[in-house]
Amino acid sequence: MAERLDPDMPNRILREGFLTSPRMARLSWAAEVFYRRLHSVVDDFGRYHAHPMLLRAACYPLQLDKVSDSDIGKWMLETAEAGLVRVFEHVGQQYLELVDFRQQ
Repeated sequence: MAERLDPDMPNRILREGFLTSPRMARLSWAAEVFYRRLHSVVDDFGRYHAHPMLLRAACYPLQLDKVSDSDIGKWMLETAEAGLVRVFEHVGQQYLELVDFRQQ
């Protein structure tokens, strides 16, 4: 197995349940890609900043010219409506949490 280049980056294994999830099936292709990318940036509790600019920079670092903050907002809403993500406020800041996140 190859050595990880950055030991501080999260290491995630996505299970086959993604393929048969009714909640995932509700998503557009773009929202599904966004949701899968979220798994690469959330912390060990499935949480991350919910600010669209921060999400865009974290999830699409080499595609900032292809993805807009409004795209992120649209996909956040879509994933929330599908019951995959919830947004909450803590100390005046918006955060997201992946619903039923299980660190693998």
